[in-house]
Amino acid sequence: MSLEDAGLYSQVPQLLELVLSANAPNTIARYTSGWNRWRSWTKSRVGVPHLPAEPLHVALYILELTNTALQNGHGSAVVDTAVYSIRWAHKLAGLTSPVDHPVVVSAAEGARRKLARPVQPKEPISEQMLLKIVGHYNKPSASLLTLRFLFILLIGYAGLFRINEILKIRPCDIKLSDSHLSIFISGRKNDQHRDGHTSIIARSGKITCPVSITEKIMSLLPSTRKSQLAPIVCRVVNSKKREKFHEYAGICYSTALDSMRKFLAPLVGEVKEFATHSMKSGGASNEGFKSADPELKDRHAGWKNPSTKLRYQKRSTEELLEITKRMKL
Repeated sequence: MSLEDAGLYSQVPQLLELVLSANAPNTIARYTSGWNRWRSWTKSRVGVPHLPAEPLHVALYILELTNTALQNGHGSAVVDTAVYSIRWAHKLAGLTSPVDHPVVVSAAEGARRKLARPVQPKEPISEQMLLKIVGHYNKPSASLLTLRFLFILLIGYAGLFRINEILKIRPCDIKLSDSHLSIFISGRKNDQHRDGHTSIIARSGKITCPVSITEKIMSLLPSTRKSQLAPIVCRVVNSKKREKFHEYAGICYSTALDSMRKFLAPLVGEVKEFATHSMKSGGASNEGFKSADPELKDRHAGWKNPSTKLRYQKRSTEELLEITKRMKL
C-alpha cells in the first residue's frame, strides 16, 4: 500500500494509534515486549528474518525458549507470549502468521506440555481471618504503611478487585456518600470495550468497613491538584522525621505483595500460601457473597466468564458433602 496524497499520509500515525487501540494497553505492552525479544533473537542468528518469519525459525525459537524455561523452572508463559506476539505483528503487517503452521502449532503445544506445572491457587482470606487482621492493625495510631495495607485488603476483599485494579484507583475515581462509596474502574476483565465499571460498596460502620478506611486514607493524601490524578495507593516517604504519602508516585505489584505478606506473617500460619489474589478469593468465598443474586455477583466481581468463579470460591467440606448426602446412599 502506498499514499501519494500528503494529507492522507499525515494521518498514518493516528491510524496506527487507532489500530493499536483494538487491544488493551497491557496486552499491547506484552506483545511489544515479546516481539522485541523475537527480533533480538533473529538478529543474533545468520539468515533469520524477523518479518515475515519462517515457520521453521519460529519453531526453533520456541525450542530454545522451552529449554531455557526448563532450566530456570519457569512455566509456559514465555512461549505463549512469543506465539501471540509474532502472530500479532504479522497480522498488523497484513502477512500470513507463521505460528499457524502445523510445525509451530505442534512445537508450542509440546512446550506447554513440557512446562506444565500443577496449579497452586493461593488460600483465600476467610471472614474470621479478616476480622483478626483488621482488629490487630486498625488502630488510631496506625502508620501510613498500615493504613495503605488495610485499604488494599478491605477494598480488594469487598470489591473483589485484582491488585492491578486497586493500584490504579485515584481519588477522582471515588465518590463517597452516607450509605456507600462508588469506585470507577477504567477496565475490568468483563469490560471488553473499556467503557469502565463502577463498583458500589456499602458502609457498615464496623471495624472492617471499607468505606471508613477509604475516608481515612484519602484525608491523609496530599491536597494538591496533581494528587487527585495520582493513585491512592502511594509510596510512603519521610519528611522532617514525619511520614507522608508521596504527592503522585504509586507502588508496583511486588511492593504490594511484599507489604501484604509482611503484615500477614504474624497472624497466619504459612504466609507464602497467601498472595494478592487471596483478597478476591476471600471475598468470593464469603457466605454472604455466595448467597447473592448470580447476575449481581458476576457484575460485582468483574468476571468475563462466569465459570471463572470456580477458581475463586473455596467450598467448605460441608458444602461438598451435600452432593452425596442428597444421593441418600
